[in-house]
Amino acid sequence: GYHYSSEASDRRVIVPFLKLAISIYIRLLAAKAPRALITTKKQQLKSTAANLELAVNEIPKEINLQSTLKDIVLEALFFFGVAKVGLSHSGELLGHRVGEPFVDVITLDNLIIDMAAQDLNQIQYVGNTYWMNIENVKNGSVFPNGKTKDLESDTYNFISEDGEEKAESVSIDQTAQLYKKKIQLADVWLPEDGIFATYAVKSGKLIDDFQWKGPELGPYHFLGFDKVPGNLLPIAPVSVWRDLHELGNTLYRKLSDQADSQKTVLGFSGNSEEGVGNFKEARDGDGITFKGQKPEKLTAGGVDPNTLAFFMNNRDLFSYFASNLDSLGGLGAQSDTVGQDKLISAASGAQLRDMASQVVDFSKQIFRSLSFYEWNDLVRTRELERPIPGTDVSIIVPWNRNSRAGTFDMYDLDIDVFSMQDDSPTIKLQKLGAIMQQYIIPMKPLIQEAGGSINIKSILEAVAKYSDFPEIAEFVTFADGFNTEEVGNKS
Repeated sequence: GYHYSSEASDRRVIVPFLKLAISIYIRLLAAKAPRALITTKKQQLKSTAANLELAVNEIPKEINLQSTLKDIVLEALFFFGVAKVGLSHSGELLGHRVGEPFVDVITLDNLIIDMAAQDLNQIQYVGNTYWMNIENVKNGSVFPNGKTKDLESDTYNFISEDGEEKAESVSIDQTAQLYKKKIQLADVWLPEDGIFATYAVKSGKLIDDFQWKGPELGPYHFLGFDKVPGNLLPIAPVSVWRDLHELGNTLYRKLSDQADSQKTVLGFSGNSEEGVGNFKEARDGDGITFKGQKPEKLTAGGVDPNTLAFFMNNRDLFSYFASNLDSLGGLGAQSDTVGQDKLISAASGAQLRDMASQVVDFSKQIFRSLSFYEWNDLVRTRELERPIPGTDVSIIVPWNRNSRAGTFDMYDLDIDVFSMQDDSPTIKLQKLGAIMQQYIIPMKPLIQEAGGSINIKSILEAVAKYSDFPEIAEFVTFADGFNTEEVGNKS
């Protein structure tokens, strides 16, 4: 946008269509980190599968996977999302603690990929560049093979190997003095040879290489939404929306200039300067002496109706090509009835569901790798809280190398799709209202016939909690009390 930084757009972005679309899609595609569902067909391994599922589902919170997944979806909306999954084995470097699995976002500026391939399954190499403190590289804690002693620091900059400015140059000052000297390194994964290598970018010196023993999918995972036949890289949604975004802003800047140039003045005939002066100095309701003809209001400029109509059409087209953005984002009613709105929302979500399925497939790859590292962690011990089915009781079970049965390949992994959706208290309150209207109230006679009853107290307690409105207890009382102590503490 125009106001982001001094290096940002040189034109005003008055109607940020892209910002609106991206915010809505990220909220719908990656509102929360997903949960893993781990099963096995072997009866004797089901208990271990349940424990593995609990252990793996602790990782997203530990590594802040929700934020990372949002960043990757953002990259995919603009072009191509790439994640690097690994296990930190060299101390707290690049923000990762030793022994901790990580999921890093690889931006397009830092991506190294085989552009001669026509499909991701055919690439001969893929990797990424990054900056590290030179002292951490040379002290042997990361690369203990002695190949780093003669390396020198690089000048920190935002220019790629092709001479192009990187996206980060928009908001970061490369002339700022660094606290510690850095060197640019590159990791490269060779799928056919099963080799993972690291080299210094400037000198080209190989400083480490080893046979890959990690997950079979390798360290790099890709997210793209619309494949182009015969091409490696996909076409991104933003590239489709961009022309309409720019056209909309061009039109609105023109409308803004027209509105700014609009003038309304009074025209006086004759040469009665005294009357003109009296008219100009008079306030509302004053009486004046005025000779001559009645002044005429003259208007020039103003917003052109045809230009305004063209802009409105452009706005509708942007919403159309963004899969009915108004409906997806809940920006306003699309019809006169609630039923029609539901039909419109369901139809407009077809493209979104396709994109969501690709995010789910991508997340499965991430969790497959995280599960591999969790399974093969020979050091860490977890205390898992495992609920007993049919009760409110949970037991604590240890999870370590001695509590695992079978091999990792014996377990199947799936992703709970619904856990990725927004689950805020407001959404829960909406779900509660829908369940009451669609199921509980219509089925009340059947519930009573079966000997059941509706627990009004529990319903109102849930409403008080999800609406953060404990004052409900002042309006409705029960003989055994009304618990609203936890309102606002849970989501």
